[in-house]
Amino acid sequence: MSEIQKPKYIETELGREKLCIECGEYWPLDDEFWFHRNAKLLSGATSKRYEAACKCCYNIRYRPQRMKGTNQIKSGFEKRVSA
Repeated sequence: MSEIQKPKYIETELGREKLCIECGEYWPLDDEFWFHRNAKLLSGATSKRYEAACKCCYNIRYRPQRMKGTNQIKSGFEKRVSA
């Protein structure tokens, strides 16, 4: 059987909260917890479009190369010494 999906948004005493697709937790829908993009609507107005993953999970989901630490050697001297 299929698993019951959580709703993307819920209303609580803190206001509107959004579900993070990475950690599966609800966080208040504001700039403190979510990255956003300003989208232009057909009417000419702008609207905030919040990302699907919260700020804590954003790098894990969309920037995994940053989490690996691929650029640990900083200077040319360190490159020559480690080779």
